[in-house]
Amino acid sequence: MRFTEDHSFALFGKVKTGIGQGAGFTGLEWARSQFVEHCGIDPHPGTLNVAVEDASHQESWKAIRGRHGLTVRAPTPDACDATLYPLSIGHTRNTGRGIVAAAVVPHVPGYADDQIEVIAAVNLREHFDLDDGAPLGLRVHQRQAIGAAIFDVDGTLLNSLDGYHVAASRATAEYGYTVSLDHVRRALNTNQPFWDFIIPEGEPRDDKRIGELREATMRHWPDALREVVRVLPGVGDALERLKSAGIRLAIYTGSGGESFPPLREAGLMELFEVIVTGNDVARRKPDPQGIVRCLAELGLRPDDAAYVGDSCIDVGASLGAGVMSIGVLTGAGDSASLSVAGADRIAAHVGGIPGLFELNQVS
Repeated sequence: MRFTEDHSFALFGKVKTGIGQGAGFTGLEWARSQFVEHCGIDPHPGTLNVAVEDASHQESWKAIRGRHGLTVRAPTPDACDATLYPLSIGHTRNTGRGIVAAAVVPHVPGYADDQIEVIAAVNLREHFDLDDGAPLGLRVHQRQAIGAAIFDVDGTLLNSLDGYHVAASRATAEYGYTVSLDHVRRALNTNQPFWDFIIPEGEPRDDKRIGELREATMRHWPDALREVVRVLPGVGDALERLKSAGIRLAIYTGSGGESFPPLREAGLMELFEVIVTGNDVARRKPDPQGIVRCLAELGLRPDDAAYVGDSCIDVGASLGAGVMSIGVLTGAGDSASLSVAGADRIAAHVGGIPGLFELNQVS
């Protein structure tokens, strides 16, 4: 979503300094965990306060608050509940993409109709270089009608990153190198060469050494796959719900399909109408070639599909293909990096994906 046209906003407002209570609320673990689960936002401390001065926009905001939001439940009577309204926010003078965010309305008497408190995974003032009085546009998210959902696999449908970690750790043990899960996440999220994170300074980084490490990792992969890689919780149910609602399903993975066995064993591969792997394309993500090929085989336009992935390079491929970009937090990317990369939506996991779409049950 680009914030360049006035009509693309549901609301307008201006930045204002708040009273500083937002940092305490967003820092509460019970609140933070529900922000993540409900809308994929691990919040930067505090809220951005937006003053809604125009009477018509105040009425719009009041109407939005009258709709069903996402409830954040307080664990004790002395704390207050709140309602979340997922949205995208952007500077009206900025031609870039908006940031996934949410309005937070605490359940307190007399809460003002002319203010909106916004949470996001990044510091919005710094990201947009905002001073008090800066104009902002907010578009409240609504469920989208789409024809197809295209899925990444590793880190999205499967916990493959755990398998990569095990295989690489075993491969590097004889060299005395250390592989952390964070190394795996960073490499997959940014497309940086994995072995640059692993081989210490002063050690050989030539093609021979890297080739040896890759070969050893692939030798250990079958055992790692069998021992630790599983279908992520909620994936099967989510795919079945989407399929039952008439949304067509496809896969585009940058790998060669080496991690497909758990999906086959769970009986999920048969749900996918189109499957494209890295062996089928000449250019890797973030190039959109694989998504474009899926669209061609499905016979759909970009604006009728979404791509679901766990990394910034997945977001980049989505944007390049012109499809809706959905990030999930089960793999390489966190909510801050996926937000900055330009994801249109973020979900904690694939189990939350059906809630983003219009699901019209088909017979």
